Amino acid sequence: MTVPDATTEKHRAALASLVAAFALTALKLAVGLHTNSLGILSEALHSGLDLLAAGMTLMAVRISALPPDSCHPYGHGKIENLSALGETLLLFLTCIWVVYEGVQRLMEGASPVTPSLWGVGVMAISVAVDVNRVRILRRVARQYKSQALEADALHFSTDILSSAVVLVGVLAVWLASALQLPDPLYRVLAQADTVAALLVALIIFRASLSMACAAVNALMDSGSAKEQKDVVAAVKQVPGITAVRRVRLRSSGPQSFVELTVGVAPGIRVSDGHRLAHEAEQAVAAVLPGSDVSVHVEPLSNGSQQSDNPFVLVQLIASEHGLATHNVHVLRGGECDHIELHVELPGLLPFAKGYERVQAFEQDLRRALPGVEIVSHMEPEGAASVLCAGAAVSVPFSGLAWEQVQSIVDGEPLADNPHKFSIYELPEQGVCISFHCNIDGTLSVQEAHTVCLRLEKQLRAAVPFLARIIVHMEPRQAAAGKEEAVR
Repeated sequence: MTVPDATTEKHRAALASLVAAFALTALKLAVGLHTNSLGILSEALHSGLDLLAAGMTLMAVRISALPPDSCHPYGHGKIENLSALGETLLLFLTCIWVVYEGVQRLMEGASPVTPSLWGVGVMAISVAVDVNRVRILRRVARQYKSQALEADALHFSTDILSSAVVLVGVLAVWLASALQLPDPLYRVLAQADTVAALLVALIIFRASLSMACAAVNALMDSGSAKEQKDVVAAVKQVPGITAVRRVRLRSSGPQSFVELTVGVAPGIRVSDGHRLAHEAEQAVAAVLPGSDVSVHVEPLSNGSQQSDNPFVLVQLIASEHGLATHNVHVLRGGECDHIELHVELPGLLPFAKGYERVQAFEQDLRRALPGVEIVSHMEPEGAASVLCAGAAVSVPFSGLAWEQVQSIVDGEPLADNPHKFSIYELPEQGVCISFHCNIDGTLSVQEAHTVCLRLEKQLRAAVPFLARIIVHMEPRQAAAGKEEAVR
């Protein structure tokens, strides 16, 4: 259904409520004055305020249908919330008058009600009319999310109950007179009309309080907790979205406005980020049809916000700055941690600009890891990947290094079986070697590390030109198991 059709139906429902309120007010006022029934007069006043409220609702529905403009970018839907709040203030005034008059009659012990079936009839008609208009108003209010019509429906649903209470009171007075009951019992039943009026005031006050809270919450942009939870659950189901944060909901009449931030994998293309944002909007629309959705996309890995792993944070923040890092070393101990890393930058980028990018990256990293000392080394992109293995290292030198590794490991009583030997050259470091060897599995980490340091010291003495030595140690039990599996 188009917007003009929705506006027409809302206007029609509000106009029908206005006509019904006018007819009931006139009928109740005439019969109330004729019978001097406080219950019917309170209902007449109640219906008079209903008439005013229905007029306010009709005006609110017309104004809320106006399109957004420069002064009201979110539309004019809030007028419906103001209308609902205005209705509650009118109802509070009704309660005050009814309670005052009812207490006065009870204290005086007087019951100036004229027994009449007219009162019974008018209240029965009132109940029938209210049932019909509440049904119409609720249907239209739910269909188009109109708080003004919803307030009207709630308003008139209390009228049904209050009218039924007054009906019982007026009927009790008429029965007491018609049956000519004894004086004590007659006096009790004669006050039923006043008691009914006080019950009506209580019902009106409770309904008004509920309506006022709903209107104030809407005016203060208090979004529904259930709707917010449903939105988060729906958006999290979108493949590629790693987190949903800062979800805010507000409404302006029937229109809902949703703002949220979604996390996506760092490094994805802009087109992919736009696609995920569009899919998030569709997920929200499935929960809140017709809502206006704004999605902000941020690079965010799964669980990265909860992670205190410095290696994870270095890679995440570097990705957010469009940088690549390698050779990340974290040294713990003393008063603060120490992080050393290499940052890759375009080789032709001016040094001053590159320095600014790295400084910004370091500042964000320090915010994520307070108290950490950061030492970064800038180098051109791709330098770390230039490994000149085999061809860059002469065969005689490679053979010499391997022979020394075998000889030194054989001379170490706690290590044996050197294997997986590799030799390569890094542009800024020189010739590096790595190899695996088996070590006694009963040793502690500290003891195994001491063995490793002993091997490295002997290798550097035997081959002075080595830049970096990586020794991968395996326990003899694990190594034996692998050999057995291969056999």
